[in-house]
Amino acid sequence: MKRKLLLALGLLLLGVSTAAANPVTVTGEGPSKEQALSTALRRAVEQGVGTLVQSETTVVDSALVDDKIYSHSKGYVKTYKITKEQKTDEGFVITILATVDTRVLKQDMADVLKILQSSTVVGNPRILVAFSNKSKDKLFKDKEFTEEIYNGIVESLTDKQFRVVDKATAERFAMQVADTHEIDVDLNKAAAYGLKYNAEYTLYYNVSGVVREGAVGKSVLLSIKTQLIDNTRSQIITSKKVEQSGMGQTVDQALEKAGREGGKKIVNPMLDVLQKEWMDMQQNGAFYTIVIDGVDDPEQIAQFTELFEKFPLASQAREVESGGGKTTLEARYKGKRDLLDRDVLRTAKELGWTMKKIRAENARSTWKRL
Repeated sequence: MKRKLLLALGLLLLGVSTAAANPVTVTGEGPSKEQALSTALRRAVEQGVGTLVQSETTVVDSALVDDKIYSHSKGYVKTYKITKEQKTDEGFVITILATVDTRVLKQDMADVLKILQSSTVVGNPRILVAFSNKSKDKLFKDKEFTEEIYNGIVESLTDKQFRVVDKATAERFAMQVADTHEIDVDLNKAAAYGLKYNAEYTLYYNVSGVVREGAVGKSVLLSIKTQLIDNTRSQIITSKKVEQSGMGQTVDQALEKAGREGGKKIVNPMLDVLQKEWMDMQQNGAFYTIVIDGVDDPEQIAQFTELFEKFPLASQAREVESGGGKTTLEARYKGKRDLLDRDVLRTAKELGWTMKKIRAENARSTWKRL
């Protein structure tokens, strides 16, 4: 039967003083001095966890706390002093006076709680709907019908309870794209713009088509192509194309009719992919790439990935490539980029490394071990 641990739900969510705990005296045993000290550090952290327990409690599986909290005991102990050391028949007994950083400990305990509560996904992602004003055909540039495509897309997304970045922001992006000379907008630019406005995804669309003369009016056939970009990874997760016809007394009328219906039509084929991607990211985290310049020793790489993966928001850390003094790692992470950077630095600190971030772009960051 799994062991259970009582944690203070109200305390974790509402917060307490961020000051470090008062020094505690604890004793650890082990077959070696290092293992005895490790046990003592863990018991100091266990006492720190105890300070977070109040009368308002919830029960969680303690195995997760063992793996994600106690495995980082050294990282939570701000200072310690060995006050007694004894050799025994079984090994060593060490007593220490330790100060635990309850502020950091509390943050990680809250992250553990979030993991336990993440079995269901609440809410939908925020999306930037952006138009590519790069058509070579003058007929399809700077026309009011492109606004109707936008309106059709947004209507379909909001009907499905997706959040959309405001229209003015999307128009500014279209103007920026129009001012450049590239035919195709760079994925990194679109992703970076979306992230700037807290959008997890960018739905980027362009249009082409033909106009036909009818007996009593005009008809058009629009071809609307969209790319759905994961802004965190700067990666296209799906690309769709639809055709939509429209008729009217004038070309503009025909274009507006086709545009509105085409905009609504293009969303449906993308929703299954989007919702599956969002669900996976919420439950398991997004993939991030971490490049460490100055480390390519297999043992050091293994130590780093093992420690990093044990932080509450991290999982599936693995080496992708190494050599020439550099190592590339990949990991899933459930938090935002600043939290990932925090845990990279905390892992380095536990290993006794000094590291500095020298570059970051979307889901990829490069660090230098000094």
